[in-house]
Amino acid sequence: MGNVVSTVEEHIREQRRRALDDFKKRLSEGPDLKVNENLVKFTSLDSSDNLRQHYQRRRMEADDCAADWTKSLAEKLSAFSSAPELAGLGALAIAVLIDIISFSPPEESTKDALRSVFAEQKASEVWDQIDECLKRYRMHINNNDELVSDMKRIERQLSVALTKLKNSMVRDGHMSSEALKAWVNGAAFHIQMLIHLVRLGGIQTCDPVEELLSTYQNNLDLLFEKHQEVIKGKCFMMPWGGSIPGRYFVDENDKCYEGGSISYEEYFEAYYDHRYSRQKDEIQRYFSDVRQNLQELVHQRGSFSID
Repeated sequence: MGNVVSTVEEHIREQRRRALDDFKKRLSEGPDLKVNENLVKFTSLDSSDNLRQHYQRRRMEADDCAADWTKSLAEKLSAFSSAPELAGLGALAIAVLIDIISFSPPEESTKDALRSVFAEQKASEVWDQIDECLKRYRMHINNNDELVSDMKRIERQLSVALTKLKNSMVRDGHMSSEALKAWVNGAAFHIQMLIHLVRLGGIQTCDPVEELLSTYQNNLDLLFEKHQEVIKGKCFMMPWGGSIPGRYFVDENDKCYEGGSISYEEYFEAYYDHRYSRQKDEIQRYFSDVRQNLQELVHQRGSFSID
């Protein structure tokens, strides 16, 4: 008797597993919440290589105007070949400069790609500070004192803007995937600002960076918990008729998935994991990698030559 019961239970578990696997195969990817590719590549340990590739690609696109374009860029960056100013956040600022002075602006510039991350209205203040930082960097790239002074001021303002954005999502009921993505990217940029201030001598130790990393990793857990609550509130099970009555799982976008014997909780757990939890893990790895490579990052010297 016991063997029969065990066999039946195993059969039921196998059916549920297959049904869940089939459900996962039908799911699309969730909206991208991760750190923007441009922010990652231009502030990584490979920032100089990525900047060089970006420059070479834009120079090829300049075609017949390449000589004049290269001359214009050289006039702005003639003081540098290898320097801390060219690493990390500096590489990102120079990538933006390269796009700005292009005779044929690219379809989507580095700045456009970054700005699109902050399309959410409540994230506009965060973008304003990032935009100001990149502008001031280009203005004072040859004046370290002015650059550090500007970055310190903007860093404080960005910090306040990120706190407001976080509180609007957690406390004021304005959580959305767009707002969460903006916060993630704003937090990543803020951390890179502090790293660059250490790199330029504006901050003497890595302690503030370590503290900020811990704070933002904790914030990330809290924000994703709230995000999961909001998404869960938009999903539900709906009965359907027919010769064999059953149920649909309806997702946040009102898309229906034919259901079986699986519970709503199992459906939602699989749904959120596929579309969002894996992205959260990737964002956490980004912050963890920055922490792990922190000493290398702050001592990084960027290199860039115009040929």
